[in-house]
Amino acid sequence: MAVRALRGVDRSYLSICIDAAEQHFQSQKFGIAIPGIGRDEVLKLEVLLPSLAEQRRIVATVAELMRLCDELESHLQEAVRTAGRYAVSAVASLTGIAIKQDEDTAVKAPQTELIAPLRLATAPDVKAQAPLATILARHEGEMAARDLWQRFGGEIDAFYAQLKTEVAHGWIAEPKPAQVREKPTVETAKA
Repeated sequence: MAVRALRGVDRSYLSICIDAAEQHFQSQKFGIAIPGIGRDEVLKLEVLLPSLAEQRRIVATVAELMRLCDELESHLQEAVRTAGRYAVSAVASLTGIAIKQDEDTAVKAPQTELIAPLRLATAPDVKAQAPLATILARHEGEMAARDLWQRFGGEIDAFYAQLKTEVAHGWIAEPKPAQVREKPTVETAKA
C-alpha cells in the first residue's frame, strides 16, 4: 500500500511519522504464510500535522539527532575494537601466548613476562597420576609455570585443576605469588 503526502505535508516529516508507527504496525501483523498489515491499519494511522515550517524544523532536528547517533555509534564501535585489541595484547603479554590480530593493531601492551616458578616437593609414586610432578622431575625439579603448562599440553583450566591436586598431595611445593617483570626490549638489550 502506498502512502502519499498531500499538499502542505513535508514528505520527510511524513516518513518520520510512519517510521515512528512501525512498532505499532509490527504488532498488527497477521497471516501465516506472508504476515502483513491490512489497509485499515494504515488508514487509521493518525499523524499530527503542525505547520509546514514546523514540520521542516522537526525534520532538520531529527536529521541532526540521527547524525549524532551515527557519530556516537562509530565512536562506540572504534572503542570496542580498541578494547578488544588491548585485551588480546594484555592476555598475550601476561601468558606469553600470541594471538594473531589485524594489521591495524594500534594498542601495544608493554612486553612483560609472568615469573611463577614451580618446584617439585616430593616425587610421586610411579602409579600416581601426577603428570605435572613427573614433568618437573624430568626437568631438574623446577620450571616456570608457563613452560610446565605448555609441556602439559592441556587447556589452562585443566592445568590449574591438576596443579591444585598435585599441590594438595604434596608432590609440588606450594607456589609463591607470581611476579610480573617487563621484558627487556631489543634496544635495551643492546645498550
